Amino acid sequence: MTDYYEVLGLKKGASTEEIKKAYKELAKKYHPDVSKEHEAEKKFKEVNEAYSVLSDSDKKTKYDTYGEDAFKGYTGGQGYSNMNFDFEDIFSQFSNFGFSDFGDLFGSGRENSGTRGKKDGGSNIKLNLNLSFEEAAFGTTKEVEYERIEKCEKCHGTGAEGQLKKCPTCHGRGVEIRQQRTPFGIFQSQSICHTCHGRGEIAEKECKACGGDGLNANQTRISVKIPAGINNANHLRLAGKGHEGRHGAGDLFIVILVQPHEIFKRDEEDIYAEIPVAYSETALGATVDVPTLHGKAELKIPTGTQSGTIFRIKGKGIQKLNKEGYGDEYIKVIVTTPTKISKKQKELLEQLKKEDDASKKRKGFIDKILGK
Repeated sequence: MTDYYEVLGLKKGASTEEIKKAYKELAKKYHPDVSKEHEAEKKFKEVNEAYSVLSDSDKKTKYDTYGEDAFKGYTGGQGYSNMNFDFEDIFSQFSNFGFSDFGDLFGSGRENSGTRGKKDGGSNIKLNLNLSFEEAAFGTTKEVEYERIEKCEKCHGTGAEGQLKKCPTCHGRGVEIRQQRTPFGIFQSQSICHTCHGRGEIAEKECKACGGDGLNANQTRISVKIPAGINNANHLRLAGKGHEGRHGAGDLFIVILVQPHEIFKRDEEDIYAEIPVAYSETALGATVDVPTLHGKAELKIPTGTQSGTIFRIKGKGIQKLNKEGYGDEYIKVIVTTPTKISKKQKELLEQLKKEDDASKKRKGFIDKILGK
């Protein structure tokens, strides 16, 4: 005699939730299409038979009272149609075993709906747009040309040269009903009509311009305003400028690629540059012209400035994106050594060398290291 509780691995009197949970686990474990267990098909039928009884409150009460004798003549494992739980909930988990189409098998239609959504609602387009350093800093307007799917101008997206008629496949409902035989019996599912793509109507005579599809691929040119301060890898979203569908359009995403500058480097709103200065300018102090994005600016170099010193010029950086204010510019001074000098310069340097105490300091440092 079969003990249904034992088949499900439960104790007598188990709750409805415990029974349902046990069934789900065992149904997956012994399903003939995925199980490698010995006698999987036989055990699968036993599990289904046990569940079909214990999941029904009336049958469960009779079974608890009279045992298996209460169901003499019961069809057992063939009674799949009496099961009252969510098949899709169970078999959506079978994707772990490589079964990707159970959702559609039980009528969810997810794949069909997604495909329809892309066609009916359009889809997005992504473009790369190259900008110079200055264009990104100050903003600009660019003409962008790209291929876009659009509604047919001749039929206005209907796909018909003249009148529309009711779809003969779905009879105007926009969906197809189909039945499938499964290990659990016959199931009915619903999907988007493949003939009319959910519209319920088709063309009596197809539009020659679009072949009845209602959509055409065309070259499109639009003007795009680039805001000041935009940076590399930022993107702009132009709503409704993507591919058109029958009931809407996707968006156009423009990814900004900023070209490097010959002098400046950028970090957010701040910019950095290096300028060469003469030794005499750092030694004596000087005011020198330096480049900025906004033209020349004067930079005061104090006496005794060392090579590599960084100075900040406030407000000479890049405008903050969609905000007020500018970043700063940072100037790094690099003391240059001439490779060719005149006779006069040489005489002056020789005189400076005699006055310079750097060689004396160096000699003292070496003597200290060597212990002299």
